[in-house]
Amino acid sequence: MNLWRRVLAGLGAALLLLLATIGGTASAGPANEGHARIGSVDPGIAPARDRALITLTDVSPVVVAPGTTVTIKGVVTAPSVGALLGTSLNVVRGTADLDRQGAVAGWAAQKGPARGTVVATVKLPTVDAGQSASFSIDVPASRVASSEAFAAIPISIEVTPQAATQPAGVLRTFLSWQARKEYVPLEIATVLPVTLDPDPGLFSSDESTRVTAWESAIGSESRVRRLIEGSAGHQVTLAVDPSVFGPSVAGSAGPAPATGSTPGTSPHTTAGSTPGSTPGSTEPTESATKQGEPAGTGTATPGAAGTGTSGASGTPAPDPGSTQPAPTPPTPAPVTTSPPGVPSIAGRAVTELGDQNVAMLHGRQVWALPYADADLAAAVEVDPTNGVIRDLVNRSSVVARRLDHPVRADVVLPADGLLPDGREAGLAGLLQGTRLGKAAGIVVNSDAITSPTPYTPSARRISATGTRLLGWDPTLSALLPSGAEVGVAPRQQFLAETLALLGERPGTERSLLVLGARGYNPDPVALRDLLTAIDSAPWLTPVPADSLLADSGDDIATRAGTPAKPVAASAPKPTLTMTRLARMVEERETLRRVATVLRDGASFEATYREVLDELASARWRWAPAGWTGLASSVSTSVRDATSAIQVVPRSFNFLAEQGTLTLTVENGLDFAIEDIRLVLAPTNPRMQVVRQPPPIRIGAESKTSVKVTVRAVAAGQADIRAFLTTADGTPIGQPAIIPVAANPLDSTIYWVGGVITALILVLGVARSLLRGTSRIAEIDDAHTLEIDTHLDAHEQEHGREGRST
Repeated sequence: MNLWRRVLAGLGAALLLLLATIGGTASAGPANEGHARIGSVDPGIAPARDRALITLTDVSPVVVAPGTTVTIKGVVTAPSVGALLGTSLNVVRGTADLDRQGAVAGWAAQKGPARGTVVATVKLPTVDAGQSASFSIDVPASRVASSEAFAAIPISIEVTPQAATQPAGVLRTFLSWQARKEYVPLEIATVLPVTLDPDPGLFSSDESTRVTAWESAIGSESRVRRLIEGSAGHQVTLAVDPSVFGPSVAGSAGPAPATGSTPGTSPHTTAGSTPGSTPGSTEPTESATKQGEPAGTGTATPGAAGTGTSGASGTPAPDPGSTQPAPTPPTPAPVTTSPPGVPSIAGRAVTELGDQNVAMLHGRQVWALPYADADLAAAVEVDPTNGVIRDLVNRSSVVARRLDHPVRADVVLPADGLLPDGREAGLAGLLQGTRLGKAAGIVVNSDAITSPTPYTPSARRISATGTRLLGWDPTLSALLPSGAEVGVAPRQQFLAETLALLGERPGTERSLLVLGARGYNPDPVALRDLLTAIDSAPWLTPVPADSLLADSGDDIATRAGTPAKPVAASAPKPTLTMTRLARMVEERETLRRVATVLRDGASFEATYREVLDELASARWRWAPAGWTGLASSVSTSVRDATSAIQVVPRSFNFLAEQGTLTLTVENGLDFAIEDIRLVLAPTNPRMQVVRQPPPIRIGAESKTSVKVTVRAVAAGQADIRAFLTTADGTPIGQPAIIPVAANPLDSTIYWVGGVITALILVLGVARSLLRGTSRIAEIDDAHTLEIDTHLDAHEQEHGREGRST
């Protein structure tokens, strides 16, 4: 009897297990275990014209296990042309086997109702045209269960109006099933680039425009802030462009040295190691170019980001970066500067925004990108030893200095996600001339380094020459939820994809890498929800991205292969060309020359170079028109800056054999000039410079007069070229041609003139002596004699009268 009891008990347990296993595929009628209501629901989705939209707002629990009940919540939006009357909402358990990568996306992309069994249904109230109704429906796990230990379960949510033969709207999604843990969990790392948008308004000469642009770029409602906030509290590595801390830091050229300055000895940069600098300081210092110390890191970008959350298709939405319209280029205008040491109101406002980002990044896992997210992929194709790019790589150390803790800066993220022939060698040559010395790893689209294989390879890869490669999964990366989406459908498909990958080789240690696009614009709530789901999925183990640079257990890096067909780039074509890079080098050198003669030359150079260096950014791939406008503005600014120091043209009539010319040198900059030289170079031997003038000092926006001693050798026109140089003789500023009409008076002329004058005097004296008394003299003598005679006669007459009296 006891034996029969044990047998019957065993058969009963087996029958219950069998029913639980096949319950999802049985043709039993669906239970009406849901409810729906009309409400002022605004899911943020505009209604479609001729079909109903279904938005999935919650699925709980995220992992379905035997004995649980799944609650599916969402919103149905009626078409704009008509109401939904007498509508039924059905949950259909699909029959497709989703046991490999590609199967999940393929099933989600199919149109129309799914083949399978209706496992739950609910009646919707009347939904007026363009209006929405929310629903909530419970599904016992037994109705969707799989016979496998774990699986991705295909689910189709369909709304069918009364008397209709086809659904008015379909949403294909997934449930994550786990009955038993019969696998080795997958390691998963997530990297999100934190970079600026390609907005020329960030560098406008108008302060109001500039502040508004920076507020949009790094302020409280910005894409950068959403990335930081949405990933907080989770195992996510942020690849940070130093320029997201604001232009005052971007202009600071003094990189903190890497830990162990010998190239290749350390993959980290140490904060606060620049002598005399303090964390958070934005004071400009000597540039790495002057010191001969460059550096490099790119940034990989997956193609698309996000998945549709409603309607008949769950296909991925396009990359927000690639569809971003090119901003209208600003009117070229000179770079505006404040007096040295006095930040502008706009500068202070932007610095405050950058400081807020610094505070939010403290304690986070961070990789440092080159300053401005320099396009290393483009640079190594045209000029692998370019000094400007090397300097931008060196300045990645600004991130460590601001965050005040070590930050890895030697992982390269090419913007296009590719590794074509020659790129690895080009990157090695570029980084060899920097503080980094070499790359610790290169982040690449996994498809670009994978030969045809039935299995998805691990993220840990290695090149033929031994460089570590980190292969990011383009399918998973495209499912990161974007701000344009509403609902949890991307989350459900993401988890389904990971289960499909797990099913390929469940007993093998493997790793996955998810990479956000350069223009990835998340909804922080949806991103946080996805990361929380990853944390809770027992088949996934979140790890730091750094850990993928080394082998882990049996997950040993596999050799990179060659794909069967070319893999599309994850970014538009580059804006950097050899000609453009050469022009940047030339303009940078011009700024350096001018800076050497200024009292606050470092501040001047940083101010102008801040905008110039932005032209090397990978972000302009998505806005080539913006690059063109900004490049024109920068060239105008550099040209105006150099021409602001000039010799004022004038002409002279030089009427001497030797004398001085007084020239005027003008300084139109907001910076005082020190130790500049005025050099005069006659274009004709008629004029000679006796002595060049001493060094000159000129105040900001001032003029000064300079005297130059010259000699005229012969008469005639003799132009003199007047130009300015630095102490080492490098020409700067605006030269001038000084026309001189030379009329030298020789000493012989003076001797001849003196002799002639003397002869005239001698001849006059001799003539007087030779001709005797003149007629006038004779008349004067006779008149004098007559007067004397009369006087004598008068005296005699008066004498006689006196005696007679």
